[in-house]
Amino acid sequence: MIGLILRRTLAAIPVLFVVSIIMFLLVKLGPNPLEMMKQQPGFTSKDVSRLSKLNGWDKSLPSQYVYWAKNFFTGDMGTSWVQQRPVWSMISERLPLTLMVTGASMMLSLLIALPIGAYVAVHKYSRADYVATLSTFAMMASPSFFVALLLQLGALKLQDMNGGNLVFFTAGPPACVGGGDLLKVATSCLTTPIEVFRRLSLPIFALSILQIAGWSRFLRSELLGVLNADYIRSAMAKGLGGRVVFMRHAMRNALLPLVTIVALDVAGLFGGAVITESVFGLPGMGNLLLSSLGSMDVTVVLAIVMIGAVLVLIMTTVADILYGVLDPRIRVT
Repeated sequence: MIGLILRRTLAAIPVLFVVSIIMFLLVKLGPNPLEMMKQQPGFTSKDVSRLSKLNGWDKSLPSQYVYWAKNFFTGDMGTSWVQQRPVWSMISERLPLTLMVTGASMMLSLLIALPIGAYVAVHKYSRADYVATLSTFAMMASPSFFVALLLQLGALKLQDMNGGNLVFFTAGPPACVGGGDLLKVATSCLTTPIEVFRRLSLPIFALSILQIAGWSRFLRSELLGVLNADYIRSAMAKGLGGRVVFMRHAMRNALLPLVTIVALDVAGLFGGAVITESVFGLPGMGNLLLSSLGSMDVTVVLAIVMIGAVLVLIMTTVADILYGVLDPRIRVT
């Protein structure tokens, strides 16, 4: 098992190297930040020169990549030319909230999708299966931003009806209610998993809709194929109980391809958080990315995109390791 973990981790290093080059070149195809700074009335030539040296923009393109990559992977993500602050300090303020929303969304999606997918697979063509099929198709046809807007409108209606204050659209104690800096509100209020789900329930649910629908349908399809396999019938013929056969053989094998789907959907969750956070006004990474794109702050955009790529790569590596946990044959090969 340790050998599998080492092999998968080492294999991720060249992939991360190639991804970093592609991301760097794609961002460099955009507007030149030096030209944009020169057009701003508040910037002097000294400011332009200072920020150019801090971010390595005064070098050739290959040297810029080497300078950026060396600094990025040692924790220095450059300096924002818009806010003139270290990029990492801007991201570190907002990353925890985004991780809370996406992590809780993934947890909620799994907790709902797995039981639904398993139940409708066992009770195929039943009334519950038809209801679940209709519901999942409706959920898959509803983009997260549309669901977020509907939930937001519903929450605001409830607020008007109850005459209460809402923090992230749910009621809370006086210390957490009211306006002010949302970052401070998030830091002071979101201290436990229960608080995260309670205060961020609407954004989490809006982000989970598509995953719940897709994962439950995928698990149903996989289980229907596994339950008709010869080894399942053989296990039943040997006298094993139906629940034992289902959990130890059918469910375990059906989860293998789902692990890959869940890992790859991290990118979709991260991208969906951009829209969801903007709809709900959450001060997370998605909000920062949109504002940075609007102001063409390429240093911040490159850092956020790379963090998303690193998260996806980490999740795919974890998925490969989980393959070995679920199927011992993969450990051997």
